[in-house]
Amino acid sequence: MNALLQRQILFALQGANWQRGGGKGQKPKPLDLPDNKKQARSKSTGAETAQRLKNLGMLPPDTPI
Repeated sequence: MNALLQRQILFALQGANWQRGGGKGQKPKPLDLPDNKKQARSKSTGAETAQRLKNLGMLPPDTPI
């Protein structure tokens, strides 16, 4: 959501600057949104999650994994 809002703000500013310049030059084009499919994460196991919680101090150190 944040990337979409930033993209819209940038496009509006570019369009306003283009208009103030008398419409000279190439009309601005919107940027492509980042592809979220490329950043797919793998599922973590219960043991990995427990180890992370231990490292953060959210589980007691003597908890078996």
